[in-house]
Order: sequence, then C-alpha cells, then structure tokens
Amino acid sequence: MAKRSVLFLLMLFSVFLVLASCRGEKTERDGWKYVSVIGDEKGRKVTVFLDTNNIEIDGNKRKFWIKYVATKTGEAGKEGEYIRQTGYWEIDCYDRSLYRLGEEYFSQSGKLLGKTEKRVREEYSSYSSLGAKMSDIACRYAGK
Repeated sequence: MAKRSVLFLLMLFSVFLVLASCRGEKTERDGWKYVSVIGDEKGRKVTVFLDTNNIEIDGNKRKFWIKYVATKTGEAGKEGEYIRQTGYWEIDCYDRSLYRLGEEYFSQSGKLLGKTEKRVREEYSSYSSLGAKMSDIACRYAGK
C-alpha cells in the first residue's frame, strides 16, 4: 500500500513539473498573454498574444488588442522576431459573439503594409480554436 502511495505522489509531482514547465516564458510578455501558435498561409508558425493591460470593459463586452509574432531570418542566418500583424477585437462575454474591428499588417522591417477598419463577425466553434482561446482570456479578465 505504501508503495502505491509513493508511486502516486511521484506521478502527481511529475505531472505538476510538466505542467509548470509548459508555461515557460511564452505565457506573458509585458502584459501580453500568450494565446496560441497558429500556422500562416505558408505553414509557418505565428505566435498570438493578447494585451491584458489595455482591455476595455463595457458591461459584458471586452475590447482588446492582439498581436501576431513571427520569426524572421536576419543577417548571417540569425533568427529574430517581428510583429507581423496586430488586431483590435471585441467579444460579448454573454453570448460569446466575437468581432474583428481592425487589423494592421507589417513587413519584417516593421513597415506598415496595410490596414483594415471594418467590424466583421468571426465565427468559431471549437473550444481549441483561436477565437475561443482569445474569448476565454478576455472574458476571464475582470479589470484592475
């Protein structure tokens, strides 16, 4: 019986270590909370962050900024990161309706390539989708 208890505690401790190490440094950067890694149109990885320092709260609604961070290859093959895109979004935490309000697109050098300012409803169904993850973070946020 004692052997089972020790094994159970070791297993529980191992799970805790794995979960703690998974958080890593990607969870938050200066108020930007890690949301997910997605693939772009060419299959390259893009990391999505949500700005928790500047969420606007109006009743059930939350408005927030997100940024898409991509990897670029610089001089001598050194990799670096750049903000590929930013977006301004709105979620109604009551009915979970999600809207993209505007976006800006940037080059690897930081040059603004284009922007949109149009309120577009974004549909999402899966609990693991980017929209669902952004909604969960923004709706959990209660303000400061």
